[in-house]
Amino acid sequence: MTALRPLPETADAQTRILAGRRARRRRHGLASLVLAGILLALAATALMVGSTFYGPGEVIRVILGETVPGASFAVGELRLPRTILAILAGGAFGIAGITFQRLLRNPLASPDIIGISAGASAAAVVGIVVLAANGPVVSLLALGGALVTAAAIYLLSNKGGFAGTRLILIGIGLAAMLQSVISYLLSRAAQWDIQTAMQWLTGSLNNASWERVAPLALASLVILPLLFSQARSLELLRLGDDSAAGLGCG
Repeated sequence: MTALRPLPETADAQTRILAGRRARRRRHGLASLVLAGILLALAATALMVGSTFYGPGEVIRVILGETVPGASFAVGELRLPRTILAILAGGAFGIAGITFQRLLRNPLASPDIIGISAGASAAAVVGIVVLAANGPVVSLLALGGALVTAAAIYLLSNKGGFAGTRLILIGIGLAAMLQSVISYLLSRAAQWDIQTAMQWLTGSLNNASWERVAPLALASLVILPLLFSQARSLELLRLGDDSAAGLGCG
């Protein structure tokens, strides 16, 4: 028996699809290289420029562990932790955003839009204003608030089947409620508590140190490989729950 040959129209369509995929990969690769170059340039600028300018040679010597008068403290203890913390935090925000967008098949989905960030912020403000907590306790409360909010959103939206649109709408509603809680607590808080709470709500790198870098770096080392291992499943979810299940997404 002779093997069936694809129709010319089908072969042309497959060729165009493959060519389009290769072009998208090249564009994505080029964009990634450009953004990586910009990130390295900004990081180098942040390490060199400040109240005192230190040249590239001095910065590299500090990174390699050498003792450089003046630069060892300014670069090694102030600028380098701040830069690394900014890169790790920005990367974590980006990974969280793209994960939610793939999971919910909606470009608007992100932790801040669907209320998870609001849950963490509300728990942190409660800890600061009501419980007079600080440091790691506030961090744990914020993490717990985010997890509880995520569980509540999922349970409220999972009625007779999971629907990404319903989850987003419920998340937006919970975010509005939690923001009102935050506003009320801040209106009744003491001035010094408001300043501490606002640092949590807006974020700040002023107090960056190696002690603050370590927990985020450890969490990134644990979570990022887990997310990357599920990258194929996240891509399949863009096709819909039924199609993803049929293609092997458990």
